[in-house]
Amino acid sequence: MKIGQEITVREDFEINTIVSDKVKTVKKGDKGFIDSKGFLHLTTGKGIGKIVKIDDIEVKGYDYKNIVNMIYKRLNNTFFIDLILEDDGYEVKDFLDEIEDVLTDIL
Repeated sequence: MKIGQEITVREDFEINTIVSDKVKTVKKGDKGFIDSKGFLHLTTGKGIGKIVKIDDIEVKGYDYKNIVNMIYKRLNNTFFIDLILEDDGYEVKDFLDEIEDVLTDIL
């Protein structure tokens, strides 16, 4: 597995929530991404926003493309980057390529 890699849940499992003491079911097909410590950050389904430890996982390297897409999605949802790029005559792909270049330089 790579840091930032998108993971699709293969089978249903339950998680306990600390705040409400409720059990939520993460369903097959829900998605998340892996962090540097081997935790799955759920990004879809009933477990969205929850973080789950995944046992027996070896984290090596980075999934630059997925990290770039996550950064872009967050920035676009907040700042409407796609509209700004379009108004200035730039392609989203060019913007994503620049972010990826910076990440590969840093990481």
